[in-house]
Amino acid sequence: MLLKDKIAIVTGAAQGIGKAIAKMYSEQGAIVVLCDMQYDKAADTANEISRETGNKTVPIAVDITKKSDVNAAVKKIIEMFGRIDILVNNAGVVKHALIIDMDEIDWDKIFEVNVKGTFLFTQAVAKEMIPLKKGKIINISSCSGKKPTLEEGAYCSSKSAVIGLTRVTALELGIYGINCNAICPGATDSVMLRSTIVTSPEIEREWIEKTALKKLGQPEDQAKVAVFLASDLSDHITGEALIVSAGEIMGQ
Repeated sequence: MLLKDKIAIVTGAAQGIGKAIAKMYSEQGAIVVLCDMQYDKAADTANEISRETGNKTVPIAVDITKKSDVNAAVKKIIEMFGRIDILVNNAGVVKHALIIDMDEIDWDKIFEVNVKGTFLFTQAVAKEMIPLKKGKIINISSCSGKKPTLEEGAYCSSKSAVIGLTRVTALELGIYGINCNAICPGATDSVMLRSTIVTSPEIEREWIEKTALKKLGQPEDQAKVAVFLASDLSDHITGEALIVSAGEIMGQ
């Protein structure tokens, strides 16, 4: 097992990519803490994963945009397990609108969750990793952080910011043996995708045709990369933003 006895936090873990990462981490032997605003859903997911893998999972209700919530969650995890080995900043939101139509409240919310939430959890967890001289931080960005996408001015900007934050985190924490990398998913079959972009079979075919491998991504495709980046196999990689898009975009 690649992550045996590791203590891992996954934010936004109740569903979608976060759930897939939490499950695969558990399958690889990790004790996974599922942090999500939707506590009941996170608890159901945690119980489901634990039943399937036989490994301990812990759901915690957290508003990642509130420093007090984040710090309280991290303190609780340290009290329970004594350390944190892996952090996955997965929680995110999207709102589609042209820049000229984007509401300021929606813009602020997207940055608050996607960027500030990632910063707050990174800051709190890094302080616990530094004394250990090791740790893996993985931020979920997006292909939209690498390329412009129509009606995603706020989302693209926020996910580009996540990549910038990833690189500075890698630069500042490398001296402590802490790796920080980002994953940039392409179109991945999830509740968020189905409710915002891929809303019909015709649109799904259009997205599939954009890829070299001619397929829509699954949450498990992102989870596999998250396992790699959390494991010892990636010890010599930091500050990277890995595109996982079936060849939707390449070399950016």
